[in-house]
Amino acid sequence: MVTNRSRKIMKRRGRRNNKDTKEKFSSSNIESLPNELLTEVVARVASCSFKSYINIKLSCKVFHEIAKERYVYQNATMADFPIEPSWERNKQEKINKLTSFMELCRESGNTEALYRKGVMDLFKNERTEVAKELLKKAANGGHLGALYVIGIIMIFMGGDVKEKGVMLIGGMKKREPLRTIARDCRKSLIEILENIWVKNPHVLGQRPTRCTLQHQRSRTNGWSSWPPIDSDDEDADFHCDACICDVEIAHVISALPAYSY
Repeated sequence: MVTNRSRKIMKRRGRRNNKDTKEKFSSSNIESLPNELLTEVVARVASCSFKSYINIKLSCKVFHEIAKERYVYQNATMADFPIEPSWERNKQEKINKLTSFMELCRESGNTEALYRKGVMDLFKNERTEVAKELLKKAANGGHLGALYVIGIIMIFMGGDVKEKGVMLIGGMKKREPLRTIARDCRKSLIEILENIWVKNPHVLGQRPTRCTLQHQRSRTNGWSSWPPIDSDDEDADFHCDACICDVEIAHVISALPAYSY
């Protein structure tokens, strides 16, 4: 005799069995796809949103394992992460997880993660040599912002490398579309500088001016002061690469804290 209680138990078991069957069927379908394709799918998700990356990672065992692939970390977006985590608003455990994830991204060659750490090590942590290596890796991976910062570093360092920095920055500012890219690189750097505590005395203590002739620039409405820091100066009549670098350095210095000699 089948009681009502028995029917309920059998119904629950049937639902659970159907669910297990669907999960096994879904997992089996995913496993039948090439690993390269699955890795590409997860990597593209990670490149768009960290939240979506977490969701796909938790969706099944197959994606959970693929989400740990080097290629996925290499392509993960940094857009969802603050320049520095807020110690007041975030718990220590969350900060540790974020730090660990960022480290995995850097180890995997994520150019944006390398770039961020390079800028932090240079301007905040006073680790110039480490910063240069990180930025070189990012630049070699195609990160133009890292290349821009390398040029700025060279100008600040002076000596034999100064002129190389001048040529690098000057080359990025001479014509479109590189000029637009250089402007975006500058804005990215300034955004980081405005969100960290800049402590490197070598950077703060030097206010390099490259153009010793102190050229002026002409606009359609007449002559104006040099070097300017109140606009992007994309239409300025530059006289030389050193003039161009004076503008860039002036913008960067405007984002640095005041320094007492």
